[in-house]
Amino acid sequence: MLQMFSAFAEFEKNHIRERTMDGLTQAKKDGKKLGRPVVTGTTALVQNAKGKGLSQSQVAESLGVSLPTVKRHWNKQRSL
Repeated sequence: MLQMFSAFAEFEKNHIRERTMDGLTQAKKDGKKLGRPVVTGTTALVQNAKGKGLSQSQVAESLGVSLPTVKRHWNKQRSL
């Protein structure tokens, strides 16, 4: 009985994987952008807030980003 349940679970998992891949392929054909959106200007925003004397946690809260994001941009030079 346990073997039958595991066989059904494996079949369903493979079926889900196939449908997911088909959906991603169709989305790519339709020209949709997949993945995380590109964010620009974060370094400049963090550097501006840093110049105003805010702490890293205050910058994160004011910009609505996570503290690790602020730390990643804290010591970067602004790109011109």
